[in-house]
Amino acid sequence: MRLTLLLILLAGLAGCATGPASSRSPDPEAVDIRARLSLGGCEPELADAVWRLDHPGLEQEVAFQCLQEGQLDIVERLLDGYNDRHRNAPNPDYSVYLLALTDFVRFQLAEGDAMQQLIAGRRAHDQLVAFVRAYPESAYRAEVAPRLEALHEGMARAEYRLAMGNLEKGRREMGASRLRYVVREYPRSAAATDARRWLEQRLIP
Repeated sequence: MRLTLLLILLAGLAGCATGPASSRSPDPEAVDIRARLSLGGCEPELADAVWRLDHPGLEQEVAFQCLQEGQLDIVERLLDGYNDRHRNAPNPDYSVYLLALTDFVRFQLAEGDAMQQLIAGRRAHDQLVAFVRAYPESAYRAEVAPRLEALHEGMARAEYRLAMGNLEKGRREMGASRLRYVVREYPRSAAATDARRWLEQRLIP
């Protein structure tokens, strides 16, 4: 699962890897932190060291690396309140985007648990939409559309799986109602096609 997560992020976050660069002169502790990062060492202690430096660019670098490693709590710890901590913080859109992606990764990791995936998916959707509204000119906006599409497909499939579970347990009306919901709310999804086919074959309007 961790390898799958890493491949997903490497495929979809190429733009982030070339994100903000620091304009500060090299700091020995910052150099040490970057060296530890290069070894794949996203740990709570590393986040503590970054916080002590009060170095916004480095916070973002470490957060990106931690996101790739699936250390979502550390990403949130590093970037929550980023704009409040740093006066005229550089690249605030990048921090907000990375925070939104933590919920998207949780959605990906919840695959197999339809209810948890729906909860994570709704939160991820809200965060990504809020990001676009707050930063309509952000360079990262182009990366949001495919993620919203993935959320649309994934949430539709989660609803479909829940509907099938109800049907298998003999809860016919509950399952059919959920299938109709999929058709209505996710009309462009593959799950909606499957749901529509099931309803038509069983003559359920």
